[in-house]
Amino acid sequence: MSAKWHTYPNAPKPPSHVWLTRLSVVKSRPVRWLWPERIPMGKVTLLVGDPGRGKSLMALDMAARVTTGASWPDQEPPTTGDPRGSAILLSAEDDTADTVRPRLEAAGGDPARVVVLRSVRRPGAEGDQMFSLAKDVEVLDACIRELCDVRLVVLDPVSAYLTGANANGNTDMREVLAPVRGLAERTGVAVVAISHLTKNTDAAALYRAMGSMAIVAAARAVWAVGPDRQAAGRLLFLPLKCNLAAGATGLAYRIVPSAHDPAVPVLAWEPGPVALSAEEVLDARSGAASRREKAALWLESVLADGPAPATEVERQAKEVGISSITLRRARRDIGVETFRSGFAAGCLWRLPWQEQAPATEVSTPGHAPAPEVPAQQERPTESGGPSAILDQPPGGEDDQVWERRP
Repeated sequence: MSAKWHTYPNAPKPPSHVWLTRLSVVKSRPVRWLWPERIPMGKVTLLVGDPGRGKSLMALDMAARVTTGASWPDQEPPTTGDPRGSAILLSAEDDTADTVRPRLEAAGGDPARVVVLRSVRRPGAEGDQMFSLAKDVEVLDACIRELCDVRLVVLDPVSAYLTGANANGNTDMREVLAPVRGLAERTGVAVVAISHLTKNTDAAALYRAMGSMAIVAAARAVWAVGPDRQAAGRLLFLPLKCNLAAGATGLAYRIVPSAHDPAVPVLAWEPGPVALSAEEVLDARSGAASRREKAALWLESVLADGPAPATEVERQAKEVGISSITLRRARRDIGVETFRSGFAAGCLWRLPWQEQAPATEVSTPGHAPAPEVPAQQERPTESGGPSAILDQPPGGEDDQVWERRP
């Protein structure tokens, strides 16, 4: 290999050690699953969603099932032979004593099989520091090997454990996440990383995970949680990316008080798959479109009996919670037309098919009926022939002010 480099004097020198594997010597094996078709073993899985959607509760729900061997929510009939194991939690946002343990126990988990990695002490450093994926993956590796039966590692949220790396830089993130992927592959544990969503609602759902896209790329499965827009309080767990399972479907759940202590929440899973896509749930534009559609239906009903003063419609829209921007967009969607009926009247709105509706029929409380538009008249010229068409403004016979139509 080194002999070839003499031909290219400007080329970089090869690394001192290179590990190559001929594919023919690799023994094929099926994908192993922690949660069948959803959370793979030996891989990184990303769980994304807005705050308050139950991401941390879901991680504890997984830990509870791992530590007791309980069946997964979509397993029918429920199984009882799943192997029990331990879980390692890295939780940067929840208190261990008043939040993590009570929620784990409420979910039916075994706290004796859950280890919380709180901090590390590095050589030469003063005091304890927060665990960092950029510096301390070997520490996590040692913990997994010490416990022997670890099946799940949770990073909640993963952004809290990226100290020393640029979370938005693809190159930095690839360098940080490569050892994490290697750790998962070597030890066979399922690594579940939790991430919030950015506020960029114009981006596709897959691109809304906070931080670099390298985090999404490193994960073999990406799951999203979000609200069901059709049912209050109902939340959805949906696949955004699942490279290892074809046809993965979503599930629905609710956050409810636990039977043991109503002050401690747990997840209540619904049976059966959910066919919605994560794009539909996470795309805030869908919610905006829904509001606009409802506003359009409301506007059609208001104008169904005939044209109405614009100010009156705007007032009613404000009363029912429709913003001026949404109302304007709804007007454009259904083609509402604006017109005047006489100089004294304000603007009126009408639906496109109401072009022939007589303006005199329009009347709302506090508004006088719109005056009739006078018929076009022709005025003879001095030579007796007709001149250009002239319009006469409304008024009596004394108001003989004529204006030439442009």
